[in-house]
Amino acid sequence: VDFETTGLNPESDRIVQLAAVIVNGDGDITDSFDTIVKPESPSEYQHGAEHIHGISAEQVSNGMPLRIALEKLWDISADNVFTAHNAQFDLGFLHAESERVGIKGRVEIHIDTLELSRRISGADNTRRHNLFALCEHYGIERDKVHDAKSDATATAQLLMHLMKELGVKKSDQLAELFAP
Repeated sequence: VDFETTGLNPESDRIVQLAAVIVNGDGDITDSFDTIVKPESPSEYQHGAEHIHGISAEQVSNGMPLRIALEKLWDISADNVFTAHNAQFDLGFLHAESERVGIKGRVEIHIDTLELSRRISGADNTRRHNLFALCEHYGIERDKVHDAKSDATATAQLLMHLMKELGVKKSDQLAELFAP
């Protein structure tokens, strides 16, 4: 899963694009969803970060309404392990935006490819762990940087590389690594 947002604070900033990519154990994409998102209360919306994600205010005004986009995301995510690069960022926005529109869902178990990469490299402080650097390291090609679908797809591919490095064969084994 990946979100493009108007800023970094889930309490005051908003999602402008979201994407989910479902992969099977072989890394093949079996389903996906992505959309530009129109905020629930446009009068409270402050457009921002366009210089990063390239999504214009006009595109946002024509986007899928937030509630419908979130319902589709929750639906496609059901029975799958929520995975994101820097998952706390995405989970913060998912939970805050869901609460704003009255959706009660909470992700309890997730996989964070950023955290996995850090665990794999251990004491090697020279390795960079941002998505761009990891894609270069593993030879993962992306269509665009800071595009939710491209980043979600790259994260899914990255997960497969990290699982291989850890000798993990099934995603529930990864979830166990993050259990409290």
